Amino acid sequence: MIKMQRIIIIFICLFSGVVYSQELPSEPSNGFSFPIGSKFTIKLISVDSINYDYSVIAFESFQEIVNPWELDSLFAEDGDENTISFYFCLGTSGETEEEREKNMKIHLLMKNYTDKILNYTSEIQTEEEGEYKETSNIGMYPNAKGDEIWPYMIYFIGLREFKNVKQRE
Repeated sequence: MIKMQRIIIIFICLFSGVVYSQELPSEPSNGFSFPIGSKFTIKLISVDSINYDYSVIAFESFQEIVNPWELDSLFAEDGDENTISFYFCLGTSGETEEEREKNMKIHLLMKNYTDKILNYTSEIQTEEEGEYKETSNIGMYPNAKGDEIWPYMIYFIGLREFKNVKQRE
């Protein structure tokens, strides 16, 4: 099991070192894809009273394995207006190495620094060079942290169609 963890970490290091040489901030778009092993921040840009495009304003490789129960050290207390920070990475918890290996999962950790309740569409790529498949998500609440979890390998996640829930009602 420890060998599998090391193989995954090596793969993530190699894979994310090749991606995202784009100038930041990016041009606003309806969506972007991000590789496993990344930390990024987006800034929402209003399209109308409900819908948002976004710009990627920060991106870096993130190879740490996090404890999803200890997120306070990952996120700043306050962020820039209309931004959301993400970590798309491995996470685990447990007392022993065996428990941590057994509990290893893929996480999309986030903190919403906006004052909006948001829904968005997320798609995952579970096979190298495979198709993206839509997956459910929990949405986001103002100034709150969130955690999406998957028990299987995900190579990329696509985030698009951010919407202000409160405006739709």
